[in-house]
Amino acid sequence: MKNILILSANPTNTTRLRLEQEVREIQQTLRQSNHRDEFQVIPVGAVQIDDLQQTLYDYHPTIVHFCGHGSGNDGLVLEDNSGRSVLVSEEALARLFQGFQTEVECVLLNACYSEIQAKSIHQHIDCVVGMNQAIGDNAAIKFAVGFYRALGAGEPYDKCFESGLTLIDLNGIKEVDKPQIKYRNRTKNLAINFNPESNKTMPSSQENPPSMNKSQSFGNITISGNSGTNYQAFQAFNTVDSEVNLDQSYTQTVGEHSQIETALTELQKLKQEIAVTNALNSIQKKQAEFPVDLIATELKKPQPDKSLIDEAVEALKKGLEGVETLAEPVMKVAAILAGVWI
Repeated sequence: MKNILILSANPTNTTRLRLEQEVREIQQTLRQSNHRDEFQVIPVGAVQIDDLQQTLYDYHPTIVHFCGHGSGNDGLVLEDNSGRSVLVSEEALARLFQGFQTEVECVLLNACYSEIQAKSIHQHIDCVVGMNQAIGDNAAIKFAVGFYRALGAGEPYDKCFESGLTLIDLNGIKEVDKPQIKYRNRTKNLAINFNPESNKTMPSSQENPPSMNKSQSFGNITISGNSGTNYQAFQAFNTVDSEVNLDQSYTQTVGEHSQIETALTELQKLKQEIAVTNALNSIQKKQAEFPVDLIATELKKPQPDKSLIDEAVEALKKGLEGVETLAEPVMKVAAILAGVWI
C-alpha cells in the first residue's frame, strides 16, 4: 500500500482556490483505477508549518501532493495558527525532504511559481513536479487527475506527468507549458558506494536523461553507472523494503544451493548486528541495510546477478570499514559469497 499524502493550504488572506474539489477528484480517480487497492489517499487540510514534519512521520507517504499557493523565491504558502499565510523557504523544504528521501518517491507541488521549490527538493527526491508560472484552478485540477489516472494504471512517474499534460491539452486549456518535472530513474543506475561516515547527501543533477551516464545519491549511498545495464537486477534493489525478512522462502533453485542458504543465514546475522551496534546512528544503520537487502534479494532469484552482488559486497566493505564489531561478519559474508560461484 502506497500512501498519497495530500497537503492543502488556503490561508484566509489569500485568493480562494478549489482545493476540496482537487482532493475529491484525485480520490475519485484512484478509486476508479485498476490498481486502486495499492493506494491510500490521506488528505490533510489547513496545513501549518509545524504540521509538515509530524505529518510525514505519522503517515510515511510514498507521494506528497501539495495544493495551494506558491510565491516563487519567497516560498510556499502555508498557514499560521490564526489561519493567515506564512512562507516556507526552498532551503527549509529541501532539508525537510532530505530526512525522508528513502521513503518519499514523488513530490507534486500543484501551486503557482513552485518550480524553484521543486528544484531544491529534487536534490533528495527523484521525482518532483512544480509550476513555472501562475496556474489556474482548472488546469491544476486537470493535471492532477491526469497524473493520478496514469498512476492508477500502473505507469511510472514520468509517464504520469505526461498524462497530466495531455489532459490539460485535451480540455483545450492553454497552460500545458506550466507544469515542470524534475526526474531521474534510479533503476537505470548501478554501482553502489556506501559511506556511513558521512551524514551529508551529495548534490544531484537536476536532470538525468536515461541515455546519459550519471551519478546520484541515495541517502549516503552513491549510485552511478550506465543506463540499461542489469536493469531488472537493480530494479529489485530499488523496490526492496529495507525491513525485508531475510529468512522468507525463496525459489527452489536457490533453496537447493547450500552455499546460498549459508549466505542468507549470515546476511540475517549481519543485519541483526548492524541493528544493535553503537558505532552507527539510526540513519546510518538504515542505509547500511540497503546493500544487505540487495544481496539477499538477488540470491533468492533463480539466476542471481553475480556482478551486482559483488558491487554490493564491496559497498559493505568500504562503507563499514572502521566499524570493528562488523568487520568480521562482513568478511564472513564476503567469503561465503565468493564460494558460491566456484
